[in-house]
Amino acid sequence: MPILPRKIPPSLIILQKIGLPFCLYFLTLYIVKAFPFLVNHPELSYFVYLPAGIKVLSVLIFGWMAAIGVGLAVFIRLIIFQPEQPWFMWFIVALIGSVVLVLVVNLTLKGLGVAKDLHNLKYRDVVTLALFASIAHGFSYTYVIFAIHNYAFDNFMRESMIIVMGGFFGNMLVIGLLTYFIQHSQWLQRQIQRLNKNSDV
Repeated sequence: MPILPRKIPPSLIILQKIGLPFCLYFLTLYIVKAFPFLVNHPELSYFVYLPAGIKVLSVLIFGWMAAIGVGLAVFIRLIIFQPEQPWFMWFIVALIGSVVLVLVVNLTLKGLGVAKDLHNLKYRDVVTLALFASIAHGFSYTYVIFAIHNYAFDNFMRESMIIVMGGFFGNMLVIGLLTYFIQHSQWLQRQIQRLNKNSDV
């Protein structure tokens, strides 16, 4: 099985850390189209929102630069599906979401004592990370949307919890699978280690 070269060009590392999260986000966003049942009942996809897991997974592996790719993907998605809103409004939503994502992932990993190559990431850490990331995203995203549109905050808690629940199960599924594969694949561990050693960007 091929492995990454000992020294990766900085430009390629930057492309990987931004481009892969961007592509993975849209890939998981459209996975639902492969399941007719979910297409006919789109509300069910919110209870296991896979893009939420991809966002956390990307920052876990690629660091803060992954948030650029994720933020760009969110920005483009919002413009495509809700073009009636001003672009700068969606830019604010994507920017705040990316900043919150980086902060909560890094602070949670530091608090849990998880290594940079994730070799000691345990299943209980996955639950904690999924919970914190979901709560931070759910409440911050809902607050920004409500503030921008001047919505009454009567339904703020309800709307926030819907996003929190969908993000939590999506995070659990994606990050849980990552943890399993990392613990059972020395090749995957080496790739993460090499990527982190070759650049600190």
